[in-house]
Amino acid sequence: MTERKLSVGFYGITGCAGCLLSFIFNEDEIMDMVNLIDLKAFPFIKEVNPDDSFDCVFIEGLVASKEDLEVLKKLRNNAKVMVALGACACTGCVPAFRHFTLKENYEHLLYKKDENVEDVEPTPVDSHVKIDFYIPGCPPDKKEILAFIKDVVRGKIPRQHQNPVCHECRQNGNQCLLDVGKPCIGPITTGGCHAVCINGGFECWGCRGPTKDMNLHLMIKILREKGFDDKFIMDRMRTFVGLKLPMLEDVMKETMKEAMEKK
Repeated sequence: MTERKLSVGFYGITGCAGCLLSFIFNEDEIMDMVNLIDLKAFPFIKEVNPDDSFDCVFIEGLVASKEDLEVLKKLRNNAKVMVALGACACTGCVPAFRHFTLKENYEHLLYKKDENVEDVEPTPVDSHVKIDFYIPGCPPDKKEILAFIKDVVRGKIPRQHQNPVCHECRQNGNQCLLDVGKPCIGPITTGGCHAVCINGGFECWGCRGPTKDMNLHLMIKILREKGFDDKFIMDRMRTFVGLKLPMLEDVMKETMKEAMEKK
């Protein structure tokens, strides 16, 4: 008797679909995945039906409309395991930056007439439903997605990265960009990306979200010592993960007070 394959669905709500596209652009990995699981839904490939039941659902994008929220809750009810896929789903990413800017800067982009796409505050999916696992990144590493699926098929709990991006920078022999005056926030950002941006000479913007043991005080202190002002630091840290750093403004004030007291 043939063992039943795990039923898996990939879905997207508000987002650019880049997380899904980055995966399906590699035909070999798609075929590896299809051989392992029963792929019941994948945008661009198989018809999307959120009323189906699944062993595991990967959700890309963030909640930015009433329709997003309805689809998300329906999928959560129909899935044994839900995985947040990509930076928008995990942290809110760039769309959530609107929480930290004036409404006049984005008001012209809001939907107002159609109730189905009526605008709501952009938020990561775990603001609304329980998320079992996270695969962060903008976009996430396609090999990480496949490795996650292989672990699930084997009945193994997928490994969630704990070390910061700096750990992978050292493995790759990269020069620390902070040492040359670039505003890299790799020290407080969850690794798993193989330090791809730093490998290419770009600083880390934190798209994979903060590490659980991050030292935010020290990160702010270092960036100030490198000559970056507080507005720049706050904007940079909020670009991808602002909603995951609710303490940022308070820490900025605390570190400023500490610096003033030492003078």
